[in-house]
Amino acid sequence: MSLPMVSILIAARNEENNITDLLESLRKLSYPKEFTQILIGNDNSTDNTADVINEYLKGLTDADRKAFNVLTIDKQVAHLKGKANVLAQLAASAKGEYLFITDADVEVPARWIEQMMALMSNTPGENRAGVVTGITLVKNTNWFEACQALEWFFALKIMKTLTDMKIPSTAMGNNMMVLKEAYLATGGYEGFEFSIVEDYALYKAIIDKGYAYKQGFDASVMTITKPPPNYFEQRKRWVAGGFSTGTALIFPALLQGVALPVLVILGFFYWQIPVLVFGLSLLINLIVGYSILTRLHQLRLFRYIPAYTAYMYVFWFLQLASYLLPTRLVWKGRRY
Repeated sequence: MSLPMVSILIAARNEENNITDLLESLRKLSYPKEFTQILIGNDNSTDNTADVINEYLKGLTDADRKAFNVLTIDKQVAHLKGKANVLAQLAASAKGEYLFITDADVEVPARWIEQMMALMSNTPGENRAGVVTGITLVKNTNWFEACQALEWFFALKIMKTLTDMKIPSTAMGNNMMVLKEAYLATGGYEGFEFSIVEDYALYKAIIDKGYAYKQGFDASVMTITKPPPNYFEQRKRWVAGGFSTGTALIFPALLQGVALPVLVILGFFYWQIPVLVFGLSLLINLIVGYSILTRLHQLRLFRYIPAYTAYMYVFWFLQLASYLLPTRLVWKGRRY
């Protein structure tokens, strides 16, 4: 039986310091090269991204090089901007039955294709899955990066729980697989309203067409990403996208963001309240975190859970404050 063709879509803008790691991880994929199409869209990079890609490809064997296709993205399609504009053009060139989407600062596991496709299997009475999301580990060398890694894991656990309960939440555009049939059913990125969080927009368009959604949650579908160089730019984009789309996750995020000032005010009258709330949060995080980290083979992060508990109160307040500042949203050097 012939294997299905897969297409991997990557939008790259000013990624000269990151993209080599991604390319090397793609080269090491165990899925047969003759059934793999890798499409890289160079999105008007102003650094040496194009040169880095070309230099890397020169060092490959002919067999490996055939899988890679580099497209220069220098035009706008319909109403699209940024990453959505790139992905729409890459998808138009995709030959695969399945579309895999990741970012240029990510490394994928060797069996990424096989493990993500395995999640597509349907339970009896369920519609065919149209979109699948894996999980992501943030590389970490200090407490702040470790807190971001834990934050992603806890958020993904919430997404997994909601998915299992058939409650839509969101998808994650750095580790995502889409059935091409489902993508085409939506009309593609051109077929729905532009959003700064293009992964959620595509996810919602697909499930609105009646397709099911799957969320993986184990190390076999775990990609690795670098922490963002501009933390608050990333978070302003997330918060803006959450408010504009109304995803279910924005409401607990909003509560987390206002918790710190509320607890500080209450603490002036009843100091026991913030102590009790923080202590309860820490206890829950320790219990849930141990389960998550054991499953994902990342127990080395367990010692950072007290810092992570404080981080969630302080930095989610700062993220909300950053969003409320009257400044333009900037992402990848572009203003939105």
